[in-house]
Amino acid sequence: MAEVVEEVQKAETDAEEIIEEAKQTRKDRVRKAEEKAKEIIENARESAEEHRRSQLKSHEEEVEEKTDGIRENAEEKASKLKAEASDSMDEAVDFLMDEFEERFLR
Repeated sequence: MAEVVEEVQKAETDAEEIIEEAKQTRKDRVRKAEEKAKEIIENARESAEEHRRSQLKSHEEEVEEKTDGIRENAEEKASKLKAEASDSMDEAVDFLMDEFEERFLR
């Protein structure tokens, strides 16, 4: 009978050890899974930030190109208007000189 009691006690002790090992294994796996999840999240954040910076740079370059195009177009128009104004000024001076000569010198 003592042997049976000892075997039962040993079986209980073994079972408790197995349960404790299983609990520790579960804790270790949960901890590792949490660490892996944190790593995945951090990598995703870094990737998203890099993508955001890349897109921002691309949009900034696009805006700069459009701005340069608008500026060049405006400069061309201003140059044409200046040339037209200069031509008009020459015509106006010629007209005024003709009028002056006609009224006061003839």
